[in-house]
Amino acid sequence: MIIGIDITMLVYTGSGVANYTYNLVKNLLEIDKKNKYRLFYSSLRRPKNFYYLDKLRSLGASVYEWPIPPSVLEFLWGKSHLVPIEMFTGKVDVFYTSDYLRPPLMMGTKGITTVHDLIWKLYPDLHERRIIEAHERKLQKIIKYRDTVVVDSSNTKNDLLRLYPQFDKRNIRVIYPGVRNDMAPIEDKQKIEKILSKYFAGFSIANTKYLLYVGAIEPRKNLDIAIRAFHKLTTDHQSLVTNFLIAGKMGWKNESIYKLVHDLKLEDRVKFIGFVEDADLPYLYSGAKLLIYLSSYEGFGLPPLEALACGTKVLAGDNSSMKETIDEKYLVDIKNEAAVTDKMTTLLADKSEVDWKKIKNKFSWKKAAREFLKILA
Repeated sequence: MIIGIDITMLVYTGSGVANYTYNLVKNLLEIDKKNKYRLFYSSLRRPKNFYYLDKLRSLGASVYEWPIPPSVLEFLWGKSHLVPIEMFTGKVDVFYTSDYLRPPLMMGTKGITTVHDLIWKLYPDLHERRIIEAHERKLQKIIKYRDTVVVDSSNTKNDLLRLYPQFDKRNIRVIYPGVRNDMAPIEDKQKIEKILSKYFAGFSIANTKYLLYVGAIEPRKNLDIAIRAFHKLTTDHQSLVTNFLIAGKMGWKNESIYKLVHDLKLEDRVKFIGFVEDADLPYLYSGAKLLIYLSSYEGFGLPPLEALACGTKVLAGDNSSMKETIDEKYLVDIKNEAAVTDKMTTLLADKSEVDWKKIKNKFSWKKAAREFLKILA
């Protein structure tokens, strides 16, 4: 069988969709030596340190790289339904499309697509109109062509069936994403200090007890709640925590977050360290006292599971898929800021260890790849 996959989302290096795409495809190539893979990638320019395509080629995939602007693909495949993707890759038996565009397929080609979440539908005020319209067009196409839909959680499956009852639930498959193999506890304090010093000048593992957030800086992530809780913590329980590191790319509508840090006079304590390289993330997680992830809604939410896999406790919102994937003892009602502060204090004082091996066994990319291959059978 010849399997085609759109890997264009890799251009968004460091994002959830890029990590998902790369790890799923990488693990498919590692365990499946029977089928052939043709990968479509389109971008006018490669991001810095872009090793993904060479790695996938080394695992046996054929990569069809085209310098086509995203606006052109959005017109051809989103707003219109022109030019089958197989004009770029050659004929395939199955084509797996991203969470954003569903290109035309030639006669007889089976379509599989991902719907990571319906945040754009549930929280339209947090998204640009063009993004909402693009996702809506894609969903109407996968309904029309009866594509098999892969979702990251039962929560997303339930949302999909509730908001789009015309879907046949038999065509929706829940496949949990995995946690990378290198996400594991790191005991070498000196190595943690060396890695963290790249992002936080003068960092000292002996004198710095930090909270951590990993993800985009945008309204849905409720960083304002986390920062206010951190501020109260530094006032009432100074010995528990000294800093709050916020790692990730700038999202949008985030000006109020920077203003809040300024107004609370936390510039020396709250550090926006920007994008962290994949290889450095296990060190960042392992050195943290607690990962904070107070999102209003997640289709899956990978950072909390990565942190737990590194032996670090998390504080996450008691909602959406997080109720499905994260132990109840790590969840809190984000609408109750007093409860957030109290739970944060309790978890920081808790000396029990995280069962990180359980997380690694449950959320495995090899397992996800095997489940994906079952769809093709």
